[in-house]
Amino acid sequence: MGYAEKNLVPGETILYRARYHWVFYRFSIVVMVLAAVLAVFAYRTKGEQAWNEVGWWLMLVAAAFAVIALASFAMLRFRANLDEFIVTSRRVIRKVGVVSREIQQAPLEKIQDITIEQGVFGRMLGFGTVIVETASEKGMIVFPSVAGPEGFRNHIWGQPPSRGDAPVPAAPPAQARLEELENLKQRGLVSPEEYAAKRQEILSHL
Repeated sequence: MGYAEKNLVPGETILYRARYHWVFYRFSIVVMVLAAVLAVFAYRTKGEQAWNEVGWWLMLVAAAFAVIALASFAMLRFRANLDEFIVTSRRVIRKVGVVSREIQQAPLEKIQDITIEQGVFGRMLGFGTVIVETASEKGMIVFPSVAGPEGFRNHIWGQPPSRGDAPVPAAPPAQARLEELENLKQRGLVSPEEYAAKRQEILSHL
C-alpha cells in the first residue's frame, strides 16, 4: 500500500496514478547499448591477434558497462515504484524519494494553472513535464518525465473539487485569470509572446 492509499480521508478516492515514461531509464539504456556495441567489436576480434591486444580489454569494459547499466536500472526501478504522482477526488499529490521523502500536495480548488513542457522527442514518444501552479505557499508542483502528460492534466481539470458537501469551481474563472494576465502584461511582467501564449491556453480550457 502506497503513501496515497494510507493517507486518504473519508470519501476521498484515487482517480489517476501517473507513471514515469521509459525515458526515465535513459542512462541505463544508453550504457547498456554502449556495452553491447563494445561487446560486438570485441567478439569480432576473437581468434585473431587483435583479441589479445584489444578485444579482451574491450570485453572487460563491455561487461563493466553492463553491470553499471543493470545496477542503475535496478535503482531507478526501485525509485519509480516508490515515487507517486496521484490525482484524487480532492487533491493532487507528489511523493518522491527513497531514503528521505519529499511530499507535496494541493487541493484541487487551489490549482490555478497546469503547464505541460514537451520537446520534439516528448511529443513523439508521449512524455513530458507537468507543472501544476497552485495558490499554496510552494507555488508549483513539478512532475517530471510523466507518461501521457495530457491524461494527467485532464484528470486534474476534469474533477470538480469539493470542500465537504459544498462544491466549488474546478478552477478559477477564466475571466479572472484573463484579467490577472492582462494586469501582468500592463506591468511589464510578461512579454507579448508570453501573454499571447498564456491567453490562448486559458481560452482553450473553456
